[in-house]
Amino acid sequence: MKNKVATVAVDNTYFSFDTDYSYAVPDFLEKIEPGCRVLVPFGRGNNERYGIVLSVTDGDTSTLKEISKIIDKPLSDEMIQLALWLKTRCFCTTYDCLKQMLPRRYGSLKIKSRKMVRIKDGIEPDSTLTKKQADVFDLLSDITAAEVNEVCEFCSVGISVLKALEKKGLVEFFDKQIFRNPYAKKSVTDRSKIVLSDEQKKAYETNKSLLGSGRFGLLFGVTGSGKTQVYLKLIDDVIALGKDVIVLVPEISLTPQVLDIFHARYGDLTAVIHSGLSLGERNDEYQRIKEGKAKIVIGTRSAVFAPVNNLGLIVMDEEQEQAYKSERTPRYNAKDVAKFRVRYNNAFLLMASATPSVESYSNALKGNYVLTEIKDRYGNANLPNVITVDMKDEMHSGNKTPISSVLREKLRETLDDGKQAILLINRRGYNTFIACNECGHIVMCPNCSISLTYHSHSNRLVCHYCGYSKKLDNICPVCHSDAVRYSGYGTQRIEEEIASLFTNARILRMDADTTTAKFSHQRLLDAFKNKEYDILIGTQMVAKGLDFDDVSLVGVVNADNSLYDESYTAGERSFDLITQVVGRAGRRNDTGCAVIQTVNPQNEVLSFASKQDYEGFFNNEIEMRRLMIYPPFCDIFCVGFSGENENTVAMCAKRFFEQIVKLNKESFADVKIVILGPTPAKISKINNTFRYRLAIKCKNNSKIRQMITLTLKDIHKDKILSKVNIGVSLNPPDIS
Repeated sequence: MKNKVATVAVDNTYFSFDTDYSYAVPDFLEKIEPGCRVLVPFGRGNNERYGIVLSVTDGDTSTLKEISKIIDKPLSDEMIQLALWLKTRCFCTTYDCLKQMLPRRYGSLKIKSRKMVRIKDGIEPDSTLTKKQADVFDLLSDITAAEVNEVCEFCSVGISVLKALEKKGLVEFFDKQIFRNPYAKKSVTDRSKIVLSDEQKKAYETNKSLLGSGRFGLLFGVTGSGKTQVYLKLIDDVIALGKDVIVLVPEISLTPQVLDIFHARYGDLTAVIHSGLSLGERNDEYQRIKEGKAKIVIGTRSAVFAPVNNLGLIVMDEEQEQAYKSERTPRYNAKDVAKFRVRYNNAFLLMASATPSVESYSNALKGNYVLTEIKDRYGNANLPNVITVDMKDEMHSGNKTPISSVLREKLRETLDDGKQAILLINRRGYNTFIACNECGHIVMCPNCSISLTYHSHSNRLVCHYCGYSKKLDNICPVCHSDAVRYSGYGTQRIEEEIASLFTNARILRMDADTTTAKFSHQRLLDAFKNKEYDILIGTQMVAKGLDFDDVSLVGVVNADNSLYDESYTAGERSFDLITQVVGRAGRRNDTGCAVIQTVNPQNEVLSFASKQDYEGFFNNEIEMRRLMIYPPFCDIFCVGFSGENENTVAMCAKRFFEQIVKLNKESFADVKIVILGPTPAKISKINNTFRYRLAIKCKNNSKIRQMITLTLKDIHKDKILSKVNIGVSLNPPDIS
């Protein structure tokens, strides 16, 4: 029997069985089409599950179950194609990918609305109306529609008058959705003409010529060079063409200052998507975008899926940031998704950074991206003077504190001049680990293979991975000695040190402990911008994207924190962090100063960062990557295994290794791979879950992805090994 057959991606299915499912379309569901959300019977018990229609064709429906109900149509054809493309690269179900394109708990939240009233179409005045009814009818004739309470108040009538008009068939009630917008009070205050320098103008003209091309560009400009002005002018052009824009920022801490700029220039045309919004606010922003009420979407990684109707431009600010890569299923890279959407819509992707990723800059040099550069700071601003301090010399001279004499003096000068300072210490807490001088035991988290961090404000030891905490008792849990030593330092310790050195200084600390409340990032940054504080101490959230007029000094308290990580990207991340935070100083007419504290001042990465010499760093780093065969000279799939039983996790990792090797010897003998591992992960246990790792060096193509898919499906067939969670990430920052 020929009828309509719908292919449906069904929620809560297993990757090993994910083929998507065929359902018969009953006659009463004539309007069904790809992108519709439906309810379908699933499994032997025919329990109803959510699904999303992928395609509708003619076919034999005699053996198929029927779709129960159409709920709505939240997804466009573009999003369906994107999900199918993403599925093949992220080793998950189609529905897992589709869920990324909907706000969390989409459709399950109550829509906030107002009760409205209006005259029905084609209705003429009725001579039988009472005076009160006529007053209401005349008002609605003038204003078309109004809120019920407002009509009653303006005409001094009760709701019964309106209901009487409804009974006569003259008016109708309806609900008008109220969009919960936390930024609704923001208004347009700055539509001034953007004035560009010669360098900016050249970059703007080149990138403008690429609008509508489906191509990618890299805007490489030193800190403070005015990259934002360039892409604001491009956005003006795109909006003038009636098209939509997505602006991506890597972290929620960067959104406040970006939003201030966009709200001042575009007002309600701006929508925001990030995790700091409530579920209701996120749903309403999603709806505003979908209905075309917002033309510019600003947000973190997930905003790349925003349901814009006519995409013209995607801007990816701080494109080098690893936060653009998702660590949850599906493990996508927002940059790859942005490229897909740009190609699909013949739009343009502009990636911007003062410290581009090694892969992106390499792509630009090869001509895969169109490279534009701004080498000078905007206006009269100069790059800051940089002083590198050897902390070994400080210790030899008797200074046992984490603040060098040089930084102390520069802070004093800054405060005396009425200026502000930013201090970076990329560790939160007070002390980063606690050890026993008697037996050498380091106090560890009982749930994770990581040391506990001391937090002075609560006088507790805290695990930054699982959240475990215990009260500080100064007793070694192994030998019960009280000879406990506190080592390392974080933001709380630096805050205390600075407060003791400068008793009159107003100090603000920004880290994960002080930014948990809603809009806390914006509140704290606004306070610093308004000069309510003199010194801002923080983790990497204060290092980039921030622009303050009066910051003349930046201090990097411990530049060695990330230099000696085991990851192949350690040098790149250190250079990026230090270069970016140094660039916060002296962004106006005065030349700023930066102090970098280190125990290894001869380190090449620190030397390049202190000179703001990206090209020198890149040339050095790319040669190391070539010799070691790391991206961009190969791709790396990192396969992570985790579970409650360590033996089972180890067995699963070994089975994966053996199966990949077997496939490589047999049906995929032409695929060149190098396998590293399997081994326990660098942090081998988190929250009582054991973790193993395996890395595959290869060339990312359909064959290697097919090998991994077949191996995953083979493991999922084993009842014991199927209990192990397996995640596959492409080119993650850390493969250890």
